[in-house]
Amino acid sequence: MHKSKMRCLLGFVCLLWLETRAFVIHQSHSVQRSATTTIVNSRLYASISSSSYPQVLCVGDALLDCIATDEARGWSVEKMTQDDKYWKAFPGGANANVATACAKLGTPSAFCGCVGDDADGDLLEIVFSDCGVNVELLQRSSQLPTRRVMVTRSMEGNREFGGFYQGRAAHEFADCELQWNGDCELLLPDTEWIVSGTLSLAFPTTSQSIEKLLEEASTTTTNFYVDINWRPVFWPADGEDDARDRILTFAQRAQLVKMTDEEAEWLLGIPAMEALENPQQVHKAFPNSSGVFVTAGEKGAAYSLLGHTGRVEPFVVNVQETTGAGDAFTAGILHGILSGGQRWECLRGRDNNNTTISIEEIPSSEDVHRLVQFAAAVGALTCTKEGAIAAQPTIAQVEEFLKESQGRQ
Repeated sequence: MHKSKMRCLLGFVCLLWLETRAFVIHQSHSVQRSATTTIVNSRLYASISSSSYPQVLCVGDALLDCIATDEARGWSVEKMTQDDKYWKAFPGGANANVATACAKLGTPSAFCGCVGDDADGDLLEIVFSDCGVNVELLQRSSQLPTRRVMVTRSMEGNREFGGFYQGRAAHEFADCELQWNGDCELLLPDTEWIVSGTLSLAFPTTSQSIEKLLEEASTTTTNFYVDINWRPVFWPADGEDDARDRILTFAQRAQLVKMTDEEAEWLLGIPAMEALENPQQVHKAFPNSSGVFVTAGEKGAAYSLLGHTGRVEPFVVNVQETTGAGDAFTAGILHGILSGGQRWECLRGRDNNNTTISIEEIPSSEDVHRLVQFAAAVGALTCTKEGAIAAQPTIAQVEEFLKESQGRQ
């Protein structure tokens, strides 16, 4: 099939996916296109992105979450993968999820990462653009495929990463090969926040590229947000201690840090319940940060931010599955800060010669609580449908949900 016709067909298929809010694909990773270079920067859809100058730049992984169907709840990954009918593939990836969630809320965003020059990569590029995400920094690999992660589900809908499609090793995917080429310099002057997870630290090429990006950002007023992601399947079997050290060192450079209560226990040795009840203890591990967030699903979320601590109770929703809820929470935090006016200026600027944030006005405890409550609502709504990106709400949906929730109290 001619390449232009193939892209048109994929565009039409993606539009159908957006209508149904779910997209199911079970095609092989073997679909790849010829290319004269290993990595090709793709700007095919950049002209229709939400903004050439995004406020949020998300760097890292974009992939397909292959999630167990309702029939396969409670199954092992081995049983789930016996037949393609027991799982569905959805666009996702922690940093991709944050980028699309920000865009849906109305905050201009961009994504920097590498996907395969295959059908899965085409799908992700189209999804980004249809959500309004700037894709000028999206790279395509002709050597490695787009990552597929197999996700099992408990009877309650909670997910667990069970491995990779067709038993591939963690390093055998395109997101491991993000190349630094300096193009990020074009976006950094107007970018207010860089967002990164920690899965990419497992892969030297991508990790080094992120380090170079942060070096460039250190000469601007751009801030840094880290979402701790601990997924053993991404790291060598004997590399847990090294992973812990690298993740902690990396996160200690950030202005804002988010993790789950279980990740707080794994990373810092703080019991999960204590991390949720006393988030200031978690904050002590990040002395250069302005705040930390500890999320715990059905147990709610806690925060220590700008001298204020507290806890937000969980919202009651009909949970379909929880993939991407934490990423949506992150998007809610950043959208709230960037759209919150003067009271959040303390988190919108930084002295270029110092890692501390220049504070002109500290938000009140009520402001901080409302910010985290808003983010929790974004995360909760993302649990009500299948697929991390497909389920993400618009700002109007979040505001209506909060209004209804307050009316029930």
